[in-house]
Amino acid sequence: MMKLEPENHALQGARLMAGEFRFLQILAMTALLAASLTPVSVHADDDVQHWLDRMARAVETLNYRGTLVHVREDRVDTLRIIHRADEDGVRERIYAIDGEPREVLRDGNKVRCLLPGDQPQVLESQLAGRLLPSLPVNRLTGPESAYRMSMAGSERVAGLTARIVTIEPRDQYRYGYRLWLEESTGMLLRYALIDPEGRQLQQLSFTSIELGASISDAELAPAMIDAPKVLTTRLHDTDGQIRSGRRHEAFRGRVPPGFRLANIGKGRSEHGEEFEHLLFSDGLASFSIYIENAAPEAIGSRMKAMGAVHVFTDQGDGRALTVVGEVPAATVEFVGQRFRRGAEVSARPNE
Repeated sequence: MMKLEPENHALQGARLMAGEFRFLQILAMTALLAASLTPVSVHADDDVQHWLDRMARAVETLNYRGTLVHVREDRVDTLRIIHRADEDGVRERIYAIDGEPREVLRDGNKVRCLLPGDQPQVLESQLAGRLLPSLPVNRLTGPESAYRMSMAGSERVAGLTARIVTIEPRDQYRYGYRLWLEESTGMLLRYALIDPEGRQLQQLSFTSIELGASISDAELAPAMIDAPKVLTTRLHDTDGQIRSGRRHEAFRGRVPPGFRLANIGKGRSEHGEEFEHLLFSDGLASFSIYIENAAPEAIGSRMKAMGAVHVFTDQGDGRALTVVGEVPAATVEFVGQRFRRGAEVSARPNE
């Protein structure tokens, strides 16, 4: 008989990190694209690469504050975002202005998510600020890309004219996207996630935005204070090893085509239990694999959906495996079945 342990910390973290504040992930993605792009010379206005370049640079180099609405299934959340970029780096605060109090604080590559409850908790991670790898833009627009990209006209968003980029997947292992980019700066104003049938799964859209705003330290300070930390994650310095290709070969055939190892981390839960974290990305979509100890009697597998986020868990032989990401169910099932108990998984750099 299947016996599974209660929801582990990886799934609890994913509920917030992958669901509540997806817009932060998109902003992190554009920041990483900016780091990987070379200067653009002359491009036509309808060149997708040109607009992705502008988006990446605008999101990370502009100061802005605004209000955005997150719509998914039967739920609507209103969020406030404050973003400042200066000689000290990037700082950002996102907080809910309806429903339960929730905050995300970013300082460079470090992200803290403050959760509601009788005893507010903090989910702290450096992985969250680096959800996607620094991939050359030709990985997204070239012939080997997992997506087809095109320009799709223009619309008004938050009172500003925006150019639309449509991104369609080439297989069943990722969703499609639509991006609305402000015409003058390339700033990301609206984002929509599209399922394989063309239905909109969720949308995040600015309803108002002030570009070039003057942002004070006080605006970036959290309202939820004195919250205990419950999860800490740190990245290994493995960028050179990842770029070398050694690790990519080790996972060939165990992840869908187009996904590559982006980051490796280890962490410790609130109870002092260690876990390992592998992050894979195709340049837009990403999923995580968490490996941690489980009770010897816990055994079995299950699939869970949280809106557009899917989670595959497997427990057995004293080990718990969690695969989670804002990807179709086929993706986490594909990965989970190939990393099930008995398969060797490790984030140690010397393997």
